[in-house]
Amino acid sequence: MHPDTVVLKPLPGYADRIPERNEMIRQGLSGEGSAPEGVLRVDNRLKPKAMVLGLAVDGYDEAFPLVALRQDRVINERIGGQQVLVVHQPVSDTSTAFIARLKGKTLRFALANAEATELMDEETNSRWDAYGKCTSGPLKGSQLTSLILEPEYWFAWSEFHPGTKIYGATQSRP
Repeated sequence: MHPDTVVLKPLPGYADRIPERNEMIRQGLSGEGSAPEGVLRVDNRLKPKAMVLGLAVDGYDEAFPLVALRQDRVINERIGGQQVLVVHQPVSDTSTAFIARLKGKTLRFALANAEATELMDEETNSRWDAYGKCTSGPLKGSQLTSLILEPEYWFAWSEFHPGTKIYGATQSRP
Protein backbone atom coordinates (compact mmCIF):
# COMPACT_ATOMS: atom_id res chain seq x y z
CA MET A 1 0.00 0.00 0.00
CA HIS A 2 2.93 2.38 0.68
CA PRO A 3 5.85 1.43 -1.59
CA ASP A 4 7.88 4.60 -0.79
CA THR A 5 8.00 3.85 2.94
CA VAL A 6 11.29 4.68 4.67
CA VAL A 7 12.63 2.16 7.20
CA LEU A 8 14.80 3.32 10.05
CA LYS A 9 17.92 1.33 10.89
CA PRO A 10 18.03 0.13 14.52
CA LEU A 11 20.66 1.48 16.86
CA PRO A 12 23.80 -0.62 17.41
CA GLY A 13 23.15 -3.27 20.03
CA TYR A 14 19.45 -3.57 19.25
CA ALA A 15 19.87 -7.10 17.88
CA ASP A 16 21.26 -8.13 21.28
CA ARG A 17 17.99 -7.02 22.90
CA ILE A 18 15.66 -8.78 20.44
CA PRO A 19 15.00 -11.86 22.66
CA GLU A 20 14.08 -9.56 25.58
CA ARG A 21 11.81 -7.44 23.36
CA ASN A 22 10.17 -10.52 21.84
CA GLU A 23 9.39 -11.81 25.35
CA MET A 24 7.85 -8.45 26.26
CA ILE A 25 5.72 -8.56 23.11
CA ARG A 26 4.64 -12.18 23.77
CA GLN A 27 3.74 -11.31 27.35
CA GLY A 28 1.85 -8.22 26.25
CA LEU A 29 -0.08 -9.99 23.50
CA SER A 30 -1.12 -12.64 26.00
CA GLY A 31 -2.85 -9.89 27.97
CA GLU A 32 -0.98 -10.93 31.08
CA GLY A 33 0.88 -8.56 33.34
CA SER A 34 0.02 -5.42 35.20
CA ALA A 35 0.05 -1.79 34.15
CA PRO A 36 3.39 -0.07 34.65
CA GLU A 37 3.98 2.22 37.60
CA GLY A 38 2.84 5.76 37.02
CA VAL A 39 -0.47 4.94 35.35
CA LEU A 40 -2.85 7.49 36.85
CA ARG A 41 -6.21 6.05 35.81
CA VAL A 42 -6.87 2.31 36.02
CA ASP A 43 -9.88 0.87 34.19
CA ASN A 44 -10.50 -2.74 35.22
CA ARG A 45 -12.99 -3.59 32.48
CA LEU A 46 -10.17 -5.38 30.61
CA LYS A 47 -6.79 -6.76 31.69
CA PRO A 48 -4.18 -3.96 31.68
CA LYS A 49 -2.11 -5.54 28.91
CA ALA A 50 -4.98 -6.70 26.74
CA MET A 51 -4.23 -5.50 23.21
CA VAL A 52 -6.90 -3.19 21.80
CA LEU A 53 -7.22 -1.13 18.65
CA GLY A 54 -8.62 2.24 19.63
CA LEU A 55 -10.74 4.38 17.37
CA ALA A 56 -11.73 8.02 17.97
CA VAL A 57 -14.54 9.38 15.78
CA ASP A 58 -16.17 12.79 16.23
CA GLY A 59 -15.16 12.98 19.89
CA TYR A 60 -16.34 9.44 20.74
CA ASP A 61 -13.92 6.63 21.57
CA GLU A 62 -14.21 2.89 21.21
CA ALA A 63 -11.70 0.14 21.94
CA PHE A 64 -11.77 -3.04 19.88
CA PRO A 65 -10.09 -5.92 21.75
CA LEU A 66 -7.84 -7.84 19.39
CA VAL A 67 -9.47 -11.11 20.46
CA ALA A 68 -12.88 -9.77 19.34
CA LEU A 69 -11.48 -8.54 16.01
CA ARG A 70 -9.93 -11.94 15.35
CA GLN A 71 -13.29 -13.59 16.01
CA ASP A 72 -15.70 -11.22 14.26
CA ARG A 73 -13.49 -10.03 11.34
CA VAL A 74 -16.08 -7.57 9.96
CA ILE A 75 -17.65 -5.10 12.37
CA ASN A 76 -20.35 -2.58 11.47
CA GLU A 77 -20.51 -0.10 14.34
CA ARG A 78 -21.92 3.36 15.02
CA ILE A 79 -19.39 5.69 16.66
CA GLY A 80 -19.93 9.39 17.20
CA GLY A 81 -22.87 9.53 14.84
CA GLN A 82 -20.89 7.86 12.05
CA GLN A 83 -21.40 4.38 10.65
CA VAL A 84 -17.99 2.71 10.80
CA LEU A 85 -16.57 -0.46 9.24
CA VAL A 86 -13.70 -2.31 10.93
CA VAL A 87 -12.09 -5.22 9.07
CA HIS A 88 -9.64 -7.75 10.50
CA GLN A 89 -7.72 -10.05 8.16
CA PRO A 90 -6.68 -13.12 10.19
CA VAL A 91 -3.87 -14.34 7.91
CA SER A 92 -1.87 -11.10 8.25
CA ASP A 93 -3.43 -10.08 11.61
CA THR A 94 -4.14 -6.69 10.01
CA SER A 95 -7.03 -4.39 10.87
CA THR A 96 -8.41 -1.42 8.92
CA ALA A 97 -11.28 1.00 9.58
CA PHE A 98 -13.43 3.29 7.45
CA ILE A 99 -16.42 5.60 7.45
CA ALA A 100 -19.11 3.34 5.96
CA ARG A 101 -20.88 6.06 4.04
CA LEU A 102 -20.53 6.82 0.36
CA LYS A 103 -22.47 8.98 -2.09
CA GLY A 104 -25.13 9.72 0.52
CA LYS A 105 -25.64 6.04 1.40
CA THR A 106 -24.78 4.36 4.66
CA LEU A 107 -23.34 0.95 3.88
CA ARG A 108 -23.32 -2.26 5.90
CA PHE A 109 -20.72 -4.90 5.11
CA ALA A 110 -20.37 -8.67 5.34
CA LEU A 111 -17.59 -11.14 4.62
CA ALA A 112 -17.32 -12.31 1.03
CA ASN A 113 -14.55 -14.78 1.97
CA ALA A 114 -13.25 -16.29 5.22
CA GLU A 115 -9.95 -14.39 5.04
CA ALA A 116 -11.76 -11.02 5.10
CA THR A 117 -9.79 -9.92 2.05
CA GLU A 118 -13.06 -9.40 0.20
CA LEU A 119 -16.29 -7.87 1.51
CA MET A 120 -19.71 -7.15 0.10
CA ASP A 121 -21.99 -4.28 1.00
CA GLU A 122 -25.59 -5.25 1.67
CA GLU A 123 -27.10 -2.18 -0.01
CA THR A 124 -25.66 -2.52 -3.55
CA ASN A 125 -24.01 -5.98 -3.47
CA SER A 126 -20.78 -4.32 -4.58
CA ARG A 127 -17.53 -6.11 -3.71
CA TRP A 128 -14.77 -4.41 -1.75
CA ASP A 129 -11.22 -5.18 -0.70
CA ALA A 130 -10.14 -4.93 2.95
CA TYR A 131 -8.62 -1.50 2.25
CA GLY A 132 -11.92 0.21 1.43
CA LYS A 133 -11.75 0.08 -2.36
CA CYS A 134 -14.73 -1.14 -4.35
CA THR A 135 -13.59 -3.72 -6.90
CA SER A 136 -16.88 -4.59 -8.62
CA GLY A 137 -20.55 -3.69 -8.70
CA PRO A 138 -22.42 -0.38 -8.90
CA LEU A 139 -19.85 1.41 -6.69
CA LYS A 140 -16.76 0.05 -8.54
CA GLY A 141 -13.78 2.38 -8.24
CA SER A 142 -15.10 4.10 -5.10
CA GLN A 143 -12.92 4.46 -2.02
CA LEU A 144 -14.17 4.63 1.59
CA THR A 145 -12.66 7.26 3.88
CA SER A 146 -9.99 5.66 6.08
CA LEU A 147 -9.89 5.98 9.85
CA ILE A 148 -6.83 5.48 12.03
CA LEU A 149 -6.88 2.54 14.42
CA GLU A 150 -4.44 2.96 17.30
CA PRO A 151 -2.93 -0.30 18.58
CA GLU A 152 -2.46 0.05 22.34
CA TYR A 153 -2.44 -1.89 25.54
CA TRP A 154 -5.73 -1.39 27.37
CA PHE A 155 -4.06 0.46 30.26
CA ALA A 156 -2.66 3.06 27.83
CA TRP A 157 -5.79 3.52 25.71
CA SER A 158 -8.11 3.75 28.72
CA GLU A 159 -5.87 6.21 30.53
CA PHE A 160 -6.04 8.72 27.67
CA HIS A 161 -9.62 7.88 26.64
CA PRO A 162 -11.51 7.57 29.95
CA GLY A 163 -14.99 6.11 29.68
CA THR A 164 -14.27 4.66 26.25
CA LYS A 165 -16.76 2.13 24.94
CA ILE A 166 -15.45 -1.41 24.57
CA TYR A 167 -16.68 -3.31 21.52
CA GLY A 168 -18.54 -6.45 22.56
CA ALA A 169 -18.80 -5.46 26.22
CA THR A 170 -22.50 -4.53 26.20
CA GLN A 171 -23.79 -6.19 23.07
CA SER A 172 -23.73 -9.83 22.07
CA ARG A 173 -21.71 -10.76 19.03
CA PRO A 174 -23.35 -12.79 16.26
